[in-house]
Amino acid sequence: MNLSTRKLTSILMIAGPIGVFTIWGILSDAIVGSSEVNGVGNAGLFLQNASSAGSIAGFLELFGLLFFLAQIIGLVLFARQLSAEGSAGAAFANLSALLGIALMALVATSSDLGLSALSLGDKGLTAEAMALAQISIGSGASFGIFFALANGLVTIPMIGQASTSTKKYLGFAFALLMILLLITELFGISLGDIVEIIIWLGSSLIFVAAGVLNFKE
Repeated sequence: MNLSTRKLTSILMIAGPIGVFTIWGILSDAIVGSSEVNGVGNAGLFLQNASSAGSIAGFLELFGLLFFLAQIIGLVLFARQLSAEGSAGAAFANLSALLGIALMALVATSSDLGLSALSLGDKGLTAEAMALAQISIGSGASFGIFFALANGLVTIPMIGQASTSTKKYLGFAFALLMILLLITELFGISLGDIVEIIIWLGSSLIFVAAGVLNFKE
């Protein structure tokens, strides 16, 4: 099978967000249950829900992580695709790729701590599991900022190199959502669950659409 880098990039851009939304947005809450109290992650509830759900909790966490990493890898490859020397916004594309790599490391570390906490909980090491779960939940403080910056910077070459009006509009819409996300993360502004879901769904749909258009080329 002849799989070009562009096609692989597009597949990751499409599959990543869809998988993340399906697993972390729907299945995890439906099967394992939410571990948040008043919008804040709770380590005790996280372990309690995981214990009640059994091994499926670990599988969902792992597969959710894999899909999220696929999404970020898609972003990094997409940014590199747009970073050809002399192209509009190439420097910003390179910055986006670098931040995407940092974001992958941040997410992988945080999720690994969560998976380790589940493993220790299964072995009956409650105190150790609680300690790791608390670190895992508290370690993602800068996640939203890195996510907004990495995705926001790539919109500059998206707009500058857009060959159709549809691509340009997607770039502008994606940029607006990432600016909104960055402002809320930097200043600790809570917009409510509905608005946050709209930002998440909207950015995911735009990213998938960009992947589809990239695949068609």
